[in-house]
Amino acid sequence: MGLLFHRLQWGCIFLLLFLMVGCSLKLAQKKPEGEQEFFQETCRLEKLARDHPETSVRAQSHLKLAILSVNYRNPQLNYTRALQEMESYLSLVPTKKQTDDFNNWLAVLKEIEKLQTGLEKAQKATRSLREEVAGLKETIDRLKSLDRQMEEKRRLTK
Repeated sequence: MGLLFHRLQWGCIFLLLFLMVGCSLKLAQKKPEGEQEFFQETCRLEKLARDHPETSVRAQSHLKLAILSVNYRNPQLNYTRALQEMESYLSLVPTKKQTDDFNNWLAVLKEIEKLQTGLEKAQKATRSLREEVAGLKETIDRLKSLDRQMEEKRRLTK
């Protein structure tokens, strides 16, 4: 349990770092406000990333999609999607053009992905342990009942 807490603690630190770094990366267009605007902007960027003939435009679209996925105003934050979009951007842009900010974001997203996976495993283990505890409680109750019945029989035989 201490290891999970330690990982969550570091995850929070990385998340704060991630959000601070986000201030340095800016979207070129007006920032979306509501859920509908986020959806429209996401659709527009997905189309650009998929269909535009210029690699640099496709790469920038992937980067903007990643930023949009983790924008604090986005009602449907998606860190996994942001990581996928960052990796798509990474595959389209030469290493020398990647900034330190980009590499920081990528590292933070990878750490968040690890923490989410660890959290899911811990939740699954917790569920199975709770089920096991419930089964053990039921067994204890049956044993208590059996013990009472045996005590009653002993009293009757005396």
